[in-house]
Amino acid sequence: MRELAGDSFHPGGEALSRRTVEAMALPAGASLADLGCGTGTTALLLAGSYGLHVTGLDLSEANLERARTRSAEAGVAASFQWSDGCTLPFENDSLDGLLAECVFSLLPDKPVALAEFRRVLGPKGKLAVTDMCLGGELPDDIARVLAPWTCLTDALSRDGYLDLFRNAGFVLEEESEESEGLYTLIGKLKRKMLLLGTGAALSGRLPPDIDLAEIRHWLDRFADEVRQKRISYHRFNLSAT
Repeated sequence: MRELAGDSFHPGGEALSRRTVEAMALPAGASLADLGCGTGTTALLLAGSYGLHVTGLDLSEANLERARTRSAEAGVAASFQWSDGCTLPFENDSLDGLLAECVFSLLPDKPVALAEFRRVLGPKGKLAVTDMCLGGELPDDIARVLAPWTCLTDALSRDGYLDLFRNAGFVLEEESEESEGLYTLIGKLKRKMLLLGTGAALSGRLPPDIDLAEIRHWLDRFADEVRQKRISYHRFNLSAT
């Protein structure tokens, strides 16, 4: 599925990344960690367009190597390091901001991760989280098939996230529902599938392990869960107390 989506898989894409970082109100030269940076799409945007000192963090060494290559090719200064999200390679109070796009829900021990976020952020440091939210119990088949690749396995309700943030010493400054980005991402995937299917019809070949009809079915089911408000996407901009 990530192969279909390309380098940026999170809902909302660049537009949401820009709104999120602009709400952080960090000055040029501020230090920011991009947790779950993938191949560096957002990290390079923030370093190149906003003049931030960005460190991208990811579990995948392959992603980190690709991000370093993209940084060098683009001539944009950003660094990339390994992190599991629950241990961060920074000194106490050393960051001005931390961004987590569609990754916080994946962390196995969220209170531990938030304590680590709070440790590395200086006084009034900014935390921004965009992520999947649950508005009710998912149907069994959705939970079984879709949750593992849509960041839903360990996702919480909106109030569940807010309770965690509050208990960790963060104050909510701004919030928005960004579920429209889910529909946009679904549309993007369907368009790529159409192109892939057309190419396969012309060549007589389809990449192995890709069943376009099945993927389209589950994308439609996912969109229906969004319409039913059982799945949503939210932006949380917070500051450390």
